[in-house]
Amino acid sequence: YSTDYGMFHFCIADSELDWQEGTEQYKFIEECLASADRQKQPWLIFIAHRVLGYSSNSWLAYNGAFEEPMGRETYQKLWQKYKVDIAFFGHVHNYERSCPVYENYCVSEEKSHYSGTFNATIHVVAGGGGSHLSDYTSLQTSWSIFKDQDFGFVKLTAFNHSALLFEYKKSSDGQVYD
Repeated sequence: YSTDYGMFHFCIADSELDWQEGTEQYKFIEECLASADRQKQPWLIFIAHRVLGYSSNSWLAYNGAFEEPMGRETYQKLWQKYKVDIAFFGHVHNYERSCPVYENYCVSEEKSHYSGTFNATIHVVAGGGGSHLSDYTSLQTSWSIFKDQDFGFVKLTAFNHSALLFEYKKSSDGQVYD
């Protein structure tokens, strides 16, 4: 489904259904992304439960599964085409934020204060809301900017068409860590 909230347009996918190109869900997601009125909702957010792009070693997936790392063969092309700002995921019980990434490469060397537009999406795993915490792989990924193996949540505040405050807070103390 999709919804608008303030300056945000959200496209939410069902990660339990077939998502590949040509499916009903793929068509819906493309229509959702294309329908964003960037004058009213300048921030385009994609959300799904299962993760496309992460470095946890607890949730590896087979090629072609929804969890295929970075979803490079399917969704990254759509995200780039429609300039999706952030893709949020759960399922993996930890926190991880990527750089603005396309096909496993960071398009900006900046780590936390981005400006301007770029053809890439920031991936966020915000799965620290319950159950046991998940470990990360020992593999060092160049696109992974911040990790936290703790319970927490993300708060977004849009100030205008070009300024967005992104805060990752730990549940234990409410302090900002990323």
